Amino acid sequence: MATNSRTWFYNEPEHRPYLIEERVNHTLWANRFGSIYMNCVRAEPPFKMEGVWDGIRMTFEWMPNAWFKMTADREDSALVTGMSQVLQLVPTVSYQDENGQFIVEWWRADGDKRYEEIKGRPAYIGIKTYKR
Repeated sequence: MATNSRTWFYNEPEHRPYLIEERVNHTLWANRFGSIYMNCVRAEPPFKMEGVWDGIRMTFEWMPNAWFKMTADREDSALVTGMSQVLQLVPTVSYQDENGQFIVEWWRADGDKRYEEIKGRPAYIGIKTYKR
């Protein structure tokens, strides 16, 4: 299956877990995330997937053509760079939440507003923005 982020992020995918898994996993594998498998746990917007890559447990959540949020056990620059290439989008913000999870968010619009929301939460630490 030839697929990319346009088939599941920029356009809303079918609301069938298997098809979402196929589209997302094939996109990840095509972008050199060969050892990953993401399972679809919510097949309605916001979509949600869970999986493990290189020993890092992570979750993807997204609203098609609006925002994408990746939560991971720890920060990994290769993961952030790779997901940016998959999405063809520069991250908006990253931070660590009150549970010690590393979170990166990509926003198509209103990124500055989202950054201000995150900056206003004292429980979030290590807040970083990315150049566009």
